[in-house]
Amino acid sequence: MSYIKTIILGLVILFFLTGCWDRKELEQMSYTIAIGLDLPDKNDVDEKQAVDVTFQFANPKLNIKGAPGQEEDPDRNIVTLTAPDFVTAKNMANSFVTRQISFSHAKVIVVSEELARTDSFYRFIGAALKEREVRRETNIIVTKEKASEFIRKNKPESQIRAHKYYQFIIDRSVETGLVPESSINRLLAITDGDADLFLAMNGSIGKKDNGVKFKEEDQYLAGSVPKKGGNMVQLIGSAVFKEGKMIGKLTGEETRSALLLDNTSRIEDMYVSYQDPLYEKYMVACRVKKKTATKVKVKLRKGPPVINVMVPIEVEVLSAPSMENYAENLEKQLILKKKIESELKENLSALVKRTQDEFKSEPFYWSLYARPLFSSVKEYEKWDWTNKNYPFANVNIKVDVEIVGFGKQMKESEMEKVRD
Repeated sequence: MSYIKTIILGLVILFFLTGCWDRKELEQMSYTIAIGLDLPDKNDVDEKQAVDVTFQFANPKLNIKGAPGQEEDPDRNIVTLTAPDFVTAKNMANSFVTRQISFSHAKVIVVSEELARTDSFYRFIGAALKEREVRRETNIIVTKEKASEFIRKNKPESQIRAHKYYQFIIDRSVETGLVPESSINRLLAITDGDADLFLAMNGSIGKKDNGVKFKEEDQYLAGSVPKKGGNMVQLIGSAVFKEGKMIGKLTGEETRSALLLDNTSRIEDMYVSYQDPLYEKYMVACRVKKKTATKVKVKLRKGPPVINVMVPIEVEVLSAPSMENYAENLEKQLILKKKIESELKENLSALVKRTQDEFKSEPFYWSLYARPLFSSVKEYEKWDWTNKNYPFANVNIKVDVEIVGFGKQMKESEMEKVRD
């Protein structure tokens, strides 16, 4: 009898496990691939908190076999409305969007710099995570212009579909180190930790003639990269956040320096040019990556701490327009090695000094190395890494460069014989 009761109970439970009651067909859904957040015009709202929300929807027709690679009118899938927050804006948008809106495939949240510099930004982002469709791996891009303008003027080249564009450009930009990883999860972890700075991707709309003179490849902010043709949108550099509020910007070069000092970040394919030590007119192009993790040691003492940092770097020399044969001359190779070490150390030290003087905190996650030195969280919080110690710390940086190769062809052409 007991056996029969068990079988009946199991059959009854099976009826409750069927989960098709809330099923939605794909043709009933409208998937958001980008969300834009802006401060609304003061004349359009009262004293209550509000935000201009821009939704960019994926066009399911583009996934049909034989469909054209690009939409005839992409702006038809972009809408902007004013709402108390971007979660409730989802239902408001259904007053004119025919399908149920979903955030489950959203790749980015684009935030205007104007909003990012207010206390409202973190309130909107933090509260949004209660919506189960908002993924923590969604990336944040901060733009100089309005987010709605950034999304509308984003015209992917090579007929790349918009829902693939954000995924491709973010992945590639992070690999090169020109922008940092800036997921919502990382923002919350760093901000709630109340010790370090959060770096978000910096984006902007480039102008045809921005008046910026030629610089080295990574010394630009978004919008200032000199270019002609192609997509107007640029991603380079980072926006600096402290306690959930934007306080400044870093160039592409400073962002790369920050990532080299941070063991929680990843750089897979960084190309950098350094001054040729033997020919002032030329640069040497190199592929740079960290050999192992950056070594960070925090020493406590009376007064500010001492922070010793050692950055192990592997360099592959790819191009030397001066035609100097560094590969076969060990003496000149040593000169090049010391020059690269000197430039790297100078860049890293300059960034650390700026974070101490201007930001009063660091984006390298070095607080992780200070916390184990205390017996309790309360003792660590009383010591106060951000306000009382890091800005005044004695930071010693050492760079260890190892030249591991010279590209596919080691020997340079002899220009005298070529000209002869």
